[in-house]
Amino acid sequence: MEPFFQFRTAEFTDNCQTTVHQHAGMLQADSTWQSANGRLTFTDHFLRGIQLTTMTGHLHQPLKLELDVERPWTAMLYQLDGQINSKACASRPLHIGHGHQNVMGDEKTKNYYTFEGQDYNCFSVHIEPEYFTDLVVGNEEWLTIHQARLDRLEPFVLLPPGTVISLKQRALIEQIMACPYGGALKKLFLEARFLDLFIEQQALLRQVQRRAAGSRDRDTLHAIREFLDTHYAEPPSLLELARLFGTNDFKLKKGFRELFGTTVFGYVAERRLSVAQQLLLLTDEPVQQVAEAVGFVNPAHFATAFRQRFGQAPSQFRRGPKHQPVELETSHWPTLLEAR
Repeated sequence: MEPFFQFRTAEFTDNCQTTVHQHAGMLQADSTWQSANGRLTFTDHFLRGIQLTTMTGHLHQPLKLELDVERPWTAMLYQLDGQINSKACASRPLHIGHGHQNVMGDEKTKNYYTFEGQDYNCFSVHIEPEYFTDLVVGNEEWLTIHQARLDRLEPFVLLPPGTVISLKQRALIEQIMACPYGGALKKLFLEARFLDLFIEQQALLRQVQRRAAGSRDRDTLHAIREFLDTHYAEPPSLLELARLFGTNDFKLKKGFRELFGTTVFGYVAERRLSVAQQLLLLTDEPVQQVAEAVGFVNPAHFATAFRQRFGQAPSQFRRGPKHQPVELETSHWPTLLEAR
């Protein structure tokens, strides 16, 4: 079983000793690196399609290593203690701090990492692309997360910086690191715990994806509201509005009401009346022209809506005492103000 990567830095390789053990259907490699800069022990378990790696020890100062990628992989990285940095991993800088994790793939043949921490403890899983695909394709939710990457060997980092290792993930990792069995039973135990960890990882990725989608949806809805702030006089239909912002009319209707407490056209109606109130207050334009400027074709409909909203007909409002203006951005007022 070939490793997914090799450390090539002379300072490391010259001070590292490795012993290899063959188990039933599994290869185990135990390595120890020791120098004036610190001491690290590595345990690698090679099973079908995966490499489980544990790194533990102490570092008196940062350890910089060159890593050669032997074959493509997807990695699940868990930084239990210490931290790891790379200036250009998966086409961008990577930092995983104490208690954090990430999922990534790096197709570059060479990379550079810096390990730091007086107490250093890291666990990682590297998975062959074919085996990763086999695990993912049978589950529709997982497939939606990874489908775009399955057939494209491009670098990626899936989780935002600072994603915390969950208690369940940590418990599964500790079970793997402290496996009490040997021989064939050890192989079965490690495979089972890996699958448990993989399932937990996909659940986390799904949560992150949903949060990201929710954030994008909120951004879209705020953009739609800003659009309506300046297009209230002649707004597009719901379907046209949804297409304009890359969503669908169902999500638009449901999301707009949940976020802003009103329907799209309820918001448009309120916007029209608020602007009309300001125009009546600050200009001498005829009521009919004000109604047309804010999007009312029928003056009677405008008068009825205005009375229901403000308790007065538009003409009564204009003849009454001057009210304190409602705060509005003047950049959104109709151009008839500029024409006076």
